[in-house]
Formats: sequence, C-alpha cells, structure tokens
Amino acid sequence: MGMLIKGQWTTQDRLIIKGAYVRNISNCHWPISPNDIIEQPGRFTLIASWSCPWSHRTMLIRQILGLSEYLPLHITGGKKVQGYSADRGKLWQVPGCSLQILHMHQLYSLSDPDYTGRSTVPILWDSQTQKIISNESTRIMDIFSSITVPKKNQATSSLQLVPEHLSSAIETLDAEIYSQLANGVYRAGFAQTQTAYDVAVQQVFSMLDKLNSRLATGRYLMGDKLTQSDWLLFPTLVRFDIDYYLHSRCTLSRLIDFPYLWHYARKLYNMPGIAKTVNFAAIHESNYQGANILPLMPLQDWQPP
Repeated sequence: MGMLIKGQWTTQDRLIIKGAYVRNISNCHWPISPNDIIEQPGRFTLIASWSCPWSHRTMLIRQILGLSEYLPLHITGGKKVQGYSADRGKLWQVPGCSLQILHMHQLYSLSDPDYTGRSTVPILWDSQTQKIISNESTRIMDIFSSITVPKKNQATSSLQLVPEHLSSAIETLDAEIYSQLANGVYRAGFAQTQTAYDVAVQQVFSMLDKLNSRLATGRYLMGDKLTQSDWLLFPTLVRFDIDYYLHSRCTLSRLIDFPYLWHYARKLYNMPGIAKTVNFAAIHESNYQGANILPLMPLQDWQPP
C-alpha cells in the first residue's frame, strides 16, 4: 500500500506482522478550540472518502450537528497510485495556500515534513496553521461533539451523543465494536494466515450476534437513547453486505440475515440527512479499481423498515 517515512513516499508497508493485519496508529494531534469551527467558518476542512468507514463516522457527526455551513467537506477519490488521490487524479489546491497536490500524502508532508506513517483519511485540516489537527476519527468526532452549535442548524433532537450517565457503558461498547467488528472485518480481509483469518471472522460474527440480541430488546444500542455508539456502528453495517461480506471474506452471513440489526440499520439510514452521507456506488467501486468488469452490487432495500 505504501507509506511516508520521514516525509518521503515509499512503497514499504509495515501493517502485516506475522501474517496478521495491524492497523496504523493515527499520530497527528494538534490543539484546537472546538468553537473556532463556528466562530471562523471555512477555516477548517473535513477531508474524507465515501468508501472509508472511519471517514463516514466524522461525516455523520458533521451532518447531525449541522456543521456543514461552517466546515467545508472535501471528498477524496480516484485510483490509489500513492495512497489516496487528492481529487480523482486532478490537482487539488490545499485550503489556505497556493500549493496544488495530487496525493493526500503531500498534505501530510506539508503539515509535518518528518511524518512517518500511512496517509489516511479522515483529516481535519486547519488552513490557517497549515496543520492536520487530527487524522483519527474518534478524536475528530469528539471535537465536533464539543462545539456549541446553534440549535437551528442541528439535524436531530438527540444531540447529547455521550450522556454522562451512559459514558462508561458507551466507552466499553465502542471499544468492543471497534476491536471485534469495525476493525475485525479488515483483520479478516487482510489476513495472510488461516489462523489470523479464523480468529478475526469468529470475532466479527460473535459481535454481530451479540448486537443483534441486544437490539431485540431496545430501539438503539443504549436502549431508547440514540448515542455515539449507534453512529460508530452504522458505517460498518452500511458496508457489510456490499464490501465486507464479499471482499473481507466475512461470508458466514449477511447483514440482512440478522433481523434486528437489519431493521435497526435501515432505521438509522432513513433519519433526516443520514442518506446524504452514504454513497453505495463509491463504496462498491472502491474494491474494483483497475478491473475490466464491475460486478453488480448485492440487492438491498434500504427503504424504511
């Protein structure tokens, strides 16, 4: 896949260890006053990809909180020649300067000339300091959730994503969803040994079973309260049948085979503004870059349950 080493692009990749996929640790952390996003509209840009579930998390919170008029969204895309393309193979002007780039790793080198790691998305970019504030989805979500947003802009009434009395339970569940399911599908897909694959797939479907049972007795993961946990899970569910079932070799069952999860996923999808954050075609096509034939997507009906 390639990565940056001390600011220079290299075809090396250090993500496979003893046949198992180990996700790169996001290491861009720059201080920010969250309300600067409201007080200085356009200063910051959210850079994301339709195909990336970690990007999708941040796009969801941006949409739900009504941040779109303050925080521009740039969608990366196109053939990955040196990691993510900046703008489908076209030159893209970096917000806040005259530099034009072809690859997102050039933005990383601009922010930190000695950066070592993968050039991933999402990215929260500060055009004033020319720095990547963060490339870690959970931190970006936390920044967004800390903003005092004018109520007229908010897309839903359930805006306290981490209620204090549920914070411990949410933190525990979020960590479990990430390790066993959201990242588990990638550990299955990139595994290079049978053992690594078997362990990952077992954890993926064990977690899906657990979540399906949980939703048999509650509208959302925390009962009647829509929380951050729901929006962290949603991007994985949206992608499961058209991506992870096919390409990550998680072939024991499909999402539609879990009745409560499938009902729940469609309920979230049909909430105000949420469908705008999903591009099924882009998710599907990202797995066939360079292929002569684009297979049809599995049929799914995302209309309200």
